[in-house]
Amino acid sequence: MMSAYQLGEISFSKIVVAIDGSEPSLDAARYAIRISGTHHASLLALYVISAVVQNDYDSDMPVEGIPGTVKKTMDDAKRESDPWFTRIRNEIRTDSSFKFHSKIIISPIKASASIVNYADNEKANLIVIGTRGRSGLKKLMLGSVASDVVTYAHCPVLVVK
Repeated sequence: MMSAYQLGEISFSKIVVAIDGSEPSLDAARYAIRISGTHHASLLALYVISAVVQNDYDSDMPVEGIPGTVKKTMDDAKRESDPWFTRIRNEIRTDSSFKFHSKIIISPIKASASIVNYADNEKANLIVIGTRGRSGLKKLMLGSVASDVVTYAHCPVLVVK
């Protein structure tokens, strides 16, 4: 496997950007798009919902595998996130040299843990996230999701203000 660091240069092949519809998350997406283009890296946009469910469910699963109550949450999340993912797709040039994929995850664990787990499972070598999300809580430093992702991620994290 090729290392992310070769001869002192940094190279990214798979980038995860966390999206929640907030302006900081959409700013993070713009950075992720530019970095993906520069490095010809795959870009994975991720929207995570923490909910009282038994397992993780994602938008790539067959509908038959999702329980009815979770399906409604997934449908609502798809409607809510569609404009955000469309906005990102529109910012990616049609001649771009990288792949783009979007995914929604509904999970019983914290959003930050889902982001870190997803990035780890996908072998991402960069996570891009906004400073604060839609929670409305303004902290002096980072939002709690961004702070946790920085703390627990296995790879570099770019926090966009």
